[in-house]
Amino acid sequence: MGFDVQALMPVLFFLLVAGVIGAMVLSVVATRKRRRLLQEWAARHGWNYADRDTGLTRGLSGGPFGRGHSRNANEIVSGGYSGQHAASFRYTYKVTTGSGKNRRTSTYHHHVVSIVLPVPLPTMELRPENLGRRIFNWGDVDFEHAAFNDAWHVTGEHPKTLSDVIHPRTMERLMHPDLQGKNLLIEDGRIFWWRSGSTDLDAIDAALRTLTELVALVPGFVWDDARARHRPLPG
Repeated sequence: MGFDVQALMPVLFFLLVAGVIGAMVLSVVATRKRRRLLQEWAARHGWNYADRDTGLTRGLSGGPFGRGHSRNANEIVSGGYSGQHAASFRYTYKVTTGSGKNRRTSTYHHHVVSIVLPVPLPTMELRPENLGRRIFNWGDVDFEHAAFNDAWHVTGEHPKTLSDVIHPRTMERLMHPDLQGKNLLIEDGRIFWWRSGSTDLDAIDAALRTLTELVALVPGFVWDDARARHRPLPG
């Protein structure tokens, strides 16, 4: 005796619809739980929470920013840290490739932590070195520290400031295990720590401490030079 496929269609359709609705419900529940955890974290630290902020990353092009389309910053917690404004957020963008039946869209998430600098500095970026970057030497700046050069791919728009900021003590700090696999960016008057993935609430405090330590290692004369560059001209 064979199965009557037509007779089973209503049942299969019901199961399909139930599965879709169930997945949507679970997604809503998970989103609400995540929002509650973020709000609780913000409250404990005296910070604020926002679902999204379209202006938070406007104008940025380094790091994970400026890629793809449908870019947005979400899951934002922000407030004061060591006398400066700081924030943690999830940065999301999409990349579409191919066309027609071969059209594919992928979504990428990055956890970003940032602190406003005392004075804006020229853009510079540090990313983990890899074979591709090493072979093609994509604008990398080398230092007199072989292990550091093997670990970090460093680029910047102002070579002198770059070499002044990344001095031996800073290199030593950057070689600590807690920064392995992480990325750093200075742009638009802020310093950013970022890594692939969604927001990790347990990582925020450590990231803030790391960024504060790196800012403290910037020599005083670098800040003086930066202030001079941003000082309004008389008259």
